[in-house]
Amino acid sequence: MEKFNIYFSILISLGFFVLATFLLVSPSFSYLSIEIRVVFSVFLYLYGLFRIARVLTKRKRRDHEDS
Repeated sequence: MEKFNIYFSILISLGFFVLATFLLVSPSFSYLSIEIRVVFSVFLYLYGLFRIARVLTKRKRRDHEDS
């Protein structure tokens, strides 16, 4: 079950990267100014990085405690 949580968390984090890229380059959001799109995309990229770092830190800590 723990492996599933790790993989699911990484999948969600990658989803933030996909969403940020989609927001940045998609013509669907042309009604928003480019500045707003860039700001939200940067926020989503940083949040995705934060989630990946958090998952990796938890995994290292748990592996260290197990040994």
